[in-house]
Amino acid sequence: MDSQARVGSIGALEGFRAALIRYTERGRRALDDVTGEVKRTRGWLETEQRQKWEGEFRRRSRILEQAEQELYSARMSSMRNDKTAQQMAVNKARRSLVEAEEKLAVLKRWRQTYDGRVETLAKQLESLHDTLSRQMPKAVVSLSNSVRLLQDYAEVHAPPREVTGGGETTTEPPP
Repeated sequence: MDSQARVGSIGALEGFRAALIRYTERGRRALDDVTGEVKRTRGWLETEQRQKWEGEFRRRSRILEQAEQELYSARMSSMRNDKTAQQMAVNKARRSLVEAEEKLAVLKRWRQTYDGRVETLAKQLESLHDTLSRQMPKAVVSLSNSVRLLQDYAEVHAPPREVTGGGETTTEPPP
């Protein structure tokens, strides 16, 4: 049995360490992107879309009120016998207002469903984020230490080199 270890793959460990660093960085960037998208989507649902459809609801309510006032005025006026245009405008405004109400209801359901579905999945990613942020740097340090120790060991226990000079061969200890 040899009294020395055969260290021949320090380069492979260094390559693995470099690949681990790249993987960790890419993984963290991907998780940060996902987290950002989750937050942006929630903000879009809770702020932008809610404000848009609440504004649309108010605007469409005013249009309906105006159409109803015009229909009422047409009914009161004896000069206008044909009130179909005003009635059609009221019907159109009511349909438009109902559409805005439906959009608000759908948006409310989306907001409630979003937290239940997406947040559950996002929380599962937290353990991966923890691994990439805390455990992987420790692994990189451990690999660096192992490479350094193996290099030191290889230098101390390297076989003597043969030096040729002037026709004679001598054995020289490692540097």
